[in-house]
Amino acid sequence: MCSVCVNEMINQEKSKKIIDEYSGEGVFRYGLKISSPFEDEFRLVAKKDAEIVEVRPQSVEILENDMKKSRLLIVHVHEGAIFEYIESADGQAKAKSDIHIFLLGPNARAKIVARYNLSGAAKLDILHKIYHQAPDTVSIIDARGVINDDTYLIYRSNIKMEKRMNGLSGAENGKFLVLSKTAKVDAIPSLDIASKNVSCSHSLSITHITQEDLFYSETRGIGENEARKLLIGGFLN
Repeated sequence: MCSVCVNEMINQEKSKKIIDEYSGEGVFRYGLKISSPFEDEFRLVAKKDAEIVEVRPQSVEILENDMKKSRLLIVHVHEGAIFEYIESADGQAKAKSDIHIFLLGPNARAKIVARYNLSGAAKLDILHKIYHQAPDTVSIIDARGVINDDTYLIYRSNIKMEKRMNGLSGAENGKFLVLSKTAKVDAIPSLDIASKNVSCSHSLSITHITQEDLFYSETRGIGENEARKLLIGGFLN
């Protein structure tokens, strides 16, 4: 059997394994007090509507998702290919989005850029996961969210680096701005590193707009409402 056919069979098995995991017990519980509000809906998404994308060697692909519905996406990025995923949500979005990206060939790269500006009774459950399974691969996850009113955001990110790999580089960054006392964000970043000669980092911050932030703007003749808009716009951009 040709090597290409063998690799395709292996990739299919990886995808099937992830899809099958969603039918198991406990997959929608992320801790003692954190669980997905989309369990029943997402089991059907995984069973019937899972999407598998192949990014061919040396190609570039950009995919956007505006979070209008729940989505399970599995991406295979082959040698020398670049994949960029851009995710956004505004207003009262209600959906679950799980993204699994496999870096399968040397010099494969993946970048996730996520921006959420949530209000009302918005509810999101997000997973961004990148698997380094080849040497000299690069991953970047950059997520920012503004959480207002009664919104609830579950955000999980993970970079997984396999054993005996060299030249791996990964970075996770999550920043969330909470604007009301009733808004809630559960942010769970993680790294799963099994190789020694790698570069990988993660950072997480959950912040608020302070009176000092507003005072600085007001001393320059900017009203409070306009100052808040400027601070939010700067945070997301």
